[in-house]
Amino acid sequence: MDAEQARYEVTEIKVIRGAESKTIAGKQQEGWELVDRQDGILRTTMTFRRPKPKPPWRLWAALGGVGVILAGIITVGALTEDDDASATDAATASSAEQSSPQPAPAQEAEPSPSADPMVCDTTDPWSRGGPCTFGQTAIYSDTRRDLSEVRLEITVGAPVEFALSEDAIIDSDQAPYPVSVYFPVTVKNTSPDSTMPDMVSTQATNAEQSKYSGTYVGIQQVSDGDVDSSAASGIEGLPMGETLSVKEGWNMTTLEGVQYSLSIDGLGGYTVEFAR
Repeated sequence: MDAEQARYEVTEIKVIRGAESKTIAGKQQEGWELVDRQDGILRTTMTFRRPKPKPPWRLWAALGGVGVILAGIITVGALTEDDDASATDAATASSAEQSSPQPAPAQEAEPSPSADPMVCDTTDPWSRGGPCTFGQTAIYSDTRRDLSEVRLEITVGAPVEFALSEDAIIDSDQAPYPVSVYFPVTVKNTSPDSTMPDMVSTQATNAEQSKYSGTYVGIQQVSDGDVDSSAASGIEGLPMGETLSVKEGWNMTTLEGVQYSLSIDGLGGYTVEFAR
């Protein structure tokens, strides 16, 4: 370990693009220093460091001295005890120990909901957006300026490949790409009042698309039968307690590195990402 690693503790944080300044200000108030920043398409990775607290050597030394004194007192007391204790008393104590009931093992605490591997909690300000794994249920929660809360349970399954029919409609002038998939999307509005999401947008990406700095070349939306493009936009205005289940279609060049993101309420909310 070099001298710099010994002097500093380091932490890495990923935030949605646009939230960098707020995050930096908050960490600086806690004594952290920004040492590295990597801007991605949807998220920014920032590395912070701060000096490690000095070990309280004087406190440990004082406690050690007290321990030595106590050990001496105990030793002297043990040496002065009458070691001619009755064998009968010892046998009685042994018999009582064997006959005494053993305490029942403590019951294991039930796991908290956050420990559920099928739940992806994105409500923490430092880890908003995930990424979640396909098949997990993301817990989305955001409080608006009027103090109303949008709270959603969002489940996005892994992409399912299908063959385009002659009636397929592609939302661009490009010829079809070799891979057509739909994402099973289910959203339940669990808001505590009548609050509903105002604006929803979605985007699929893959390993090739990420090379084009967000221009989404090689990916287009598609509708075919019960598969609809922009189907998840039906979340807008979803009443409290209601559930929406759709198949959202996308046509792309490859499934390598495929991801799906769902943005809610624009800059007033945040984006939840799903990946393999």
